[in-house]
Amino acid sequence: MVNKYICVHSHFYQPPRDNPWLEEVEKEDSASPFHDWNERITYECYMPNTAARIMDGGGRITEIANNYEKMSFNSGPTLMIWLEKHDPETHNKIIEADKASARARGGHGNAIAQVFSHSIMPLNTPRDKETQIIWGIKDFERRFGRKPEGIWFAEAAVDNESLALAAKHGIKFTVLAPHQAKRGRPLNAGGEWGDLNGNTDTTYPYLCRPDGNSEIAIFFYDGPLSLSIAFEGALFDGVKMGNRLVSSLKAREDKRGQILTVATDGETYGHHHKFGEMALAYAFSTIEKQKSQVLLTNYGEFLEKHPPDTEVEIVEDSSWSCVHGVERWRADCGCTTGSSEGWNQKWRAPLRKALDNLKEKLDDLFEEKGKKYFKSPWDARNDYVGVVLDKSRESVEAFLARHRASALSQQSVTEALKLLEMQRMSMTMFTSCGWFFADVSGLESVQILKYAERAIEIARDVSSEPIEEEFLELLGGAVSNIAANGTGADIFKKHVQPLRLNPMRVAAHAVIVNALPGRGEETKSVYSFNVSMVEASEETYLQSMVNIGVLELSSATTWETKKLTFCLLHLGAHDYNCFVHPFFETADFVAAKSRILESFKRHSMPDLIHAIEAHFGQAYFTLKDIFEEERGKIMELLLLDSTSQHTATFQQLFEHDRKLMDFMSEINAPMPAEFRMVARYVLGKRLNSLFTDPSARADHKTMVAIFNDAKKWGIEITPKTLAKNVTGYLEMKTRDYCENRNKASADSVADVMKYVVETGMEIDLWKIQNLVYSEYTALKDPSHSGHKEAVANKELKKILEAFKFSPVVP
Repeated sequence: MVNKYICVHSHFYQPPRDNPWLEEVEKEDSASPFHDWNERITYECYMPNTAARIMDGGGRITEIANNYEKMSFNSGPTLMIWLEKHDPETHNKIIEADKASARARGGHGNAIAQVFSHSIMPLNTPRDKETQIIWGIKDFERRFGRKPEGIWFAEAAVDNESLALAAKHGIKFTVLAPHQAKRGRPLNAGGEWGDLNGNTDTTYPYLCRPDGNSEIAIFFYDGPLSLSIAFEGALFDGVKMGNRLVSSLKAREDKRGQILTVATDGETYGHHHKFGEMALAYAFSTIEKQKSQVLLTNYGEFLEKHPPDTEVEIVEDSSWSCVHGVERWRADCGCTTGSSEGWNQKWRAPLRKALDNLKEKLDDLFEEKGKKYFKSPWDARNDYVGVVLDKSRESVEAFLARHRASALSQQSVTEALKLLEMQRMSMTMFTSCGWFFADVSGLESVQILKYAERAIEIARDVSSEPIEEEFLELLGGAVSNIAANGTGADIFKKHVQPLRLNPMRVAAHAVIVNALPGRGEETKSVYSFNVSMVEASEETYLQSMVNIGVLELSSATTWETKKLTFCLLHLGAHDYNCFVHPFFETADFVAAKSRILESFKRHSMPDLIHAIEAHFGQAYFTLKDIFEEERGKIMELLLLDSTSQHTATFQQLFEHDRKLMDFMSEINAPMPAEFRMVARYVLGKRLNSLFTDPSARADHKTMVAIFNDAKKWGIEITPKTLAKNVTGYLEMKTRDYCENRNKASADSVADVMKYVVETGMEIDLWKIQNLVYSEYTALKDPSHSGHKEAVANKELKKILEAFKFSPVVP
């Protein structure tokens, strides 16, 4: 009987990066060419680990493995919330992997929970510790459809109180660093405690009784092996890594079950180390080939088979990433990342003090005001995570029905929800990353200050108590290492306060976007705001237009609703001017509408401007005030008409000069730059249309003809947009073949791939290979129900060969 096991744990996490007013991650230039770091790391790590490649000696695929099925992991709530919205396919594959692992491991899934906001638990108040655990558990249950057996503490930072609270809420185990074990003794045998002094035997779990009554198991990971994987190049060779893990488990006389556990940031596998997900897949494959000696497992399965027989005490207030305990998140302890020579982290203490002081005031305000709306404000906060995860009206109403002290008016509902949002922000502002890096002016520190400002703003809405002044005074003690940045207070005023959202800008954004040519459906929402047009009256003349009306703007988070009056003046092309004003009384609105529309009909611009300014004032919004995320799409719409005209003109010029260009090519005459420019544009358009026009068919003959023309005239026409469109076309045709066995689609795939090889075009086959992998497994596996059909299917074999799968000999 095998009694040796290996468990690889991955801590997947991204800090909250969203703009707390918009509740969306904005473009981050440092993540280029991706939109933001979440998107970039998903592409490099989270997505590849759902389908990691194992290849033969010729670099062709023999297996595609979902690494999440083989490793223990936690995936932070803020990351999973983002994935669910922006990459649901990866999100769902992670969840499917957990279900598959539960089936394979006696009901024990690989996934474990994580404290919600990734705050350092020993530095939280007891109340916040419990909320963080409850929110982490509820997020897990909603997502994975089961109760978590284990939980990951941010930075593996623990104290006995946090462990006891986790046990109270049904958590069976956690994972810590070996240096976090203080003393040990045999379980239930009495005897003296023995100091471990860093000599923790990490090959079996320990039982911890953090408060003398509750119990929680602790797995301590192998420090040196984990370090080698994360930082010392063990991932350069996945086979060697797998063999090293197997050989690290030695035979023991007592025959107790042994577990080798390694733990790293999950981003190690693909983001920190390119192709790390492949190395991990090779390591798992190598281990599984030695199942007569050792088995892959997860903590829940091992704990059931081999419960602890040793008791342990932890090092109070310790973590895996600071040798000084938890000082990295409150003091200048010397631990830092990204620091320059001569820098210090003295800013950490005043930043912590400023936020702690602010949190205390916000908690007092919440308790005082919350009693008016909730039977128990703190019970309501613990349950509020359900609303955070599901903001639908049904979800909010059910939550309020459970917790309200009495019937609530619409205004009271808004204030109650604002109080809870204030609490959410006040916990999010303690995300550990805010202290982890080198300077208070860093992105991560500025980000937590955004949450602090949003909490302060809400507090200002529900109370007249001044709290910002003292916060800024304390924040002024956090001095940046970069003299030009000043202090935390300076950074707050310069980079955070200007982000406060003006509802009138949101309204103007919606009005302008709705007026754009070719926009399609009316805009119903702008980020976390719902937009409802109450009424609008429009007049046009030549290229000009005026539109005056009323809209309602409501927050999807707090249900706060504002009624606003707007007037949009469009003077042609990109000249949009939107005036917004708090709602006029009906008589005033009727008068304003009449005067403005009459002035427009008389085509008197001075009168029109005077009429608008008389009612709305002189301040207005333009395309420059549109939220950045929309600007690119808007410019495409504005340029659509112009580019269509340019395309027609270029087509005429191309056809007119084509014979001359052929003749010049025959006599080796220099091709004028103007000719090459027109030809490049037209041929590029024609080639792209083969892959984007539903009525076109990308056959090899047509593609080669266009390519030969380009080659003949010395023109390069393989830009990135073409590669992207080719990839999309291949995915569409491959999906059609797999689902409908459409032979024409298979032929088209073969034609396009032949063209891709001939031209040396670089395209991303990752998703397409995933599509056909199930077909490949049917071809490989004689016991598969579709094996006979696959063996006889010539089109399938051509597709698999084109997409770089290892040949299968039936």
